[in-house]
Amino acid sequence: MNKTMASSYYSAQIKQCLEHGGRNQSRHLKTIHAHIIIALPSPETILHNKLVHGYAKIRNSTYARRAFDEIPQPNLHSWNSLLMAHSQSGHLSEMERTFNKLPFRDGVSWNLLISGYSLSGLLGEAVRAYNTMTKDGCENLTRVTLMTMLKLSSDNGHVSLGKQVHVQVSKRGFESYLLVGKDRNTVMYNSLMGGLLASGMINDARKLFQGMEKDSVSWTAMIKGLAQNGLEKAAVEFFREMKEEGLTMDQFTFGSVLPACGGLGAIREGKKVHACIIRTNFQDNVYVGSALIDMYCKCKCIDYAKTAFDGMKQKNVVSWTAMVVGYGQTGRAEEAVKMLVEMQRSGIQPDHYTLGQAISACSNIASLEEGSQFHGKTIVSGLIHYVTVSNSLVTLYGKCGNIDDSTRLFNEMSFRDEVSWTAMVSAYAQFRRASEAIDLFDRMVEHGLKPDAVTLTGVISACSRAGLVEKGQRYFELMTDEYGIEPSNGHYSCMIDLFSRSGRLEEAMSFINGMPFPPDAIGWTTLLSACRNKGNLEIGKQAAESLIELDPHHPAGYTLLSSIYAYASKERWDCVAQLRREMREKKVRKEPGQSWIKEREIAQFLSG
Repeated sequence: MNKTMASSYYSAQIKQCLEHGGRNQSRHLKTIHAHIIIALPSPETILHNKLVHGYAKIRNSTYARRAFDEIPQPNLHSWNSLLMAHSQSGHLSEMERTFNKLPFRDGVSWNLLISGYSLSGLLGEAVRAYNTMTKDGCENLTRVTLMTMLKLSSDNGHVSLGKQVHVQVSKRGFESYLLVGKDRNTVMYNSLMGGLLASGMINDARKLFQGMEKDSVSWTAMIKGLAQNGLEKAAVEFFREMKEEGLTMDQFTFGSVLPACGGLGAIREGKKVHACIIRTNFQDNVYVGSALIDMYCKCKCIDYAKTAFDGMKQKNVVSWTAMVVGYGQTGRAEEAVKMLVEMQRSGIQPDHYTLGQAISACSNIASLEEGSQFHGKTIVSGLIHYVTVSNSLVTLYGKCGNIDDSTRLFNEMSFRDEVSWTAMVSAYAQFRRASEAIDLFDRMVEHGLKPDAVTLTGVISACSRAGLVEKGQRYFELMTDEYGIEPSNGHYSCMIDLFSRSGRLEEAMSFINGMPFPPDAIGWTTLLSACRNKGNLEIGKQAAESLIELDPHHPAGYTLLSSIYAYASKERWDCVAQLRREMREKKVRKEPGQSWIKEREIAQFLSG
């Protein structure tokens, strides 16, 4: 066999080895390599290159280097094959050393360097290599480079990078080439579209989607991207169109459209998706089941969520967490706590998000005993270092009146976000430690953190309880002037309370008259309650009439005005009797008070 025939034979052997794969692939390639050394004392460079490339493909950088060292005069393809071996194997120092030794570089060289960083999760290094590449020479920039960078931006949610790369795609005409070229690569389209969606470039993604050959992955990517960009309605519409096209749907399709239904509160659409899931036999998929539970919880259909949960053959931490969160966010805190206990009994350990939600549920019912047990769990598991968990604990102890414990936890936090400060401000405000609430608010601002609507509610409430009317007014003005927050009904109610607690009822009424919209029931009830305490019949009557007009079945309008009449200087028992008759006629009943007692389990009691 002459040298040319031998080279062709061994090249075919290497190709066959790489195509067939298998557990013995590495040993087989080494055997071929040994035969080449014996049969060909000086093989052609092209055969050497195929050996190096073969070792690179199976990620054996050690033997790739040995094969490379046997090449008398390596060419650029030889160097790139060695570079690929180090890039694929994650040997970044060797990859960089090889790259720096290259006699010259082409687009393949740069792509391998960027790919190596990308595979190792080094986004910053990949971006720096890309930027250096663009400065080094435009001729090196290829479609592969741009697709790699777009995928990188998509996977990491790097919006600015995605926009930067897309500019290069448009600038170099790769968009039009992709769309009209003969080699139509759907995978490449999907990668480009995913990058555009992750970068928030919705119109560009839609334009690409409309002109490309689409598969199920394309439709799913659009549904997911639209939902993640806050366009839930469009995402649901795309799902409907995908269904009409008769395309195959998988767990990722359902896992993308269900959050969109939940975000819209579109229970009807959600049920249609659920029916589709059953028809395609994905109801037992744990990923789809968890998304289904979350959708029903967000639509406030907690019983449907529980039915879906009970029907799951396998449950993971996401499934359990969805139920804990669902119960907690729909005001069924006791069930949320019980669900976490059941979760632990089933052998699934909660993560930081689950524990944080369970502790928040304990806060809502002031269940310090369960909350303290979960606190111990966070310490043992090390999850207390997550800011979401620490925030929940600060809120728990604050709402239960253990302000000292709440303060200690707050001070021990290595990192605090806006929620941490807000939780502590609200705790101080709730238990009449106004000076500490105000001081903490001012410290928060000094630390460069921007207060949100909840923080402002807390600090204004603190001023209200301390009788600091002017200071509370100042914070209210800062909402719009300094922080750009539009006051809600809750903020206006806080201001009404601020004036009312201090007995400045005329100012409270003047403030109401200057509001952009009428107060809600809480606002009128707050003023009416203050009028009862101060014996102000005139303003109390106005407040009661407004409250009854707003909500004829709200008992506070009748009971509080009745109390004002009863304690008026001229006892107005006739008016009291008239109000009580009206309550009977309209079937208005005073809402009973609620309390909880913890014995073996949480027991709820009603009174009134």
